[in-house]
Amino acid sequence: MNSLTEQLVARIRGLPGVSEGASRFGPKGRAAWFVAGKEFAHLHADDLLDLRLPRALQASLTGDPRARFRKSRSEWLEFEFHSSADVARLAELARSAWAAAGST
Repeated sequence: MNSLTEQLVARIRGLPGVSEGASRFGPKGRAAWFVAGKEFAHLHADDLLDLRLPRALQASLTGDPRARFRKSRSEWLEFEFHSSADVARLAELARSAWAAAGST
């Protein structure tokens, strides 16, 4: 795979029971991923992934410079990615978002 985005997308698609469609959030037509009918991740840009993460996990990420927190209380947290290490970390976080969405 060539781009970091393609690498990240492949890892998200590889999670069990994941379907892909268009996000109802952010720019029209951007790719989103769902499990059990719930959106847990979507792209805002080629280097910006939005994940629906439980608040306890979000709290553990407050020092992460890649994380963009919203001013309002939100389950969604944006992450920039610019390296293979970023993709690996986001793949782990996407798995957490997937697990949380699939368990409710």
